Amino acid sequence: MVLKNNSLSFLNQGSSQDFINALKAEAMNHPAVKHDYLKSLRDGKFNNMNEVIKDYAHQYSHYSSYFVKYLNGSIRSLKNPQHKESLRKNVIEEVGDKHSTDLTKKPHVEIFNHFKQTIGIDALYEKNHPPSTTTLLWRDLFLQKCNSNISGVSIGAIGLATEYIVPTLYSFIKTAIEKHTDFPDSATLFFKLHIECDDGHAETLNQVAEDIAEDLFNREAIRFGVISALNLRNTFWDSQYARALKVG
Repeated sequence: MVLKNNSLSFLNQGSSQDFINALKAEAMNHPAVKHDYLKSLRDGKFNNMNEVIKDYAHQYSHYSSYFVKYLNGSIRSLKNPQHKESLRKNVIEEVGDKHSTDLTKKPHVEIFNHFKQTIGIDALYEKNHPPSTTTLLWRDLFLQKCNSNISGVSIGAIGLATEYIVPTLYSFIKTAIEKHTDFPDSATLFFKLHIECDDGHAETLNQVAEDIAEDLFNREAIRFGVISALNLRNTFWDSQYARALKVG
């Protein structure tokens, strides 16, 4: 049964704005946004929080280091030059300035690496802790969505299923580091920056999604991209939760 105001009720009727608003609500209520792993991190419920955060950081970096690739795939899928340009601005911010002496202006992958180094992840740690199967599958299958020739799939995945929810997700991580570890507060810089800046990125991507959702064909593709990408993230949290219970 299609529920009233659920995005399914707007797949073939109603405005694109109504469709996107309904999909936004679904995204925020998805299990990937309120997983027990995230709540346990926020509440400091694992025995060895330092090691659990290190495991998260190392595993997550195998996914997050591909972020420019995800964005570039989404740009290639778009037809409208203005839409392409709006996403290129995100790429510019993500790439940053590798020559800057201000860490906040450096490439985001370097900022994340700084986080890893700050909490004690070095070459030996990486050698002894290979990426999990789930981590690699999440990265590769998410990239596949972003590289889809059907623009709705890529925009749904990178937009509502990622940029839109990241500020909420990173708030869990930031709280965990600040309240339940011995790591310095400077370790949260990556998360602070994204909590502050990803609202703007999400707004841009949501507008692109709303524009292309004028075409009913794209609505189904957008929803597919959103729900399938959120399901992948949720599976990653499942894996991390099991690892955290073993480590912490």
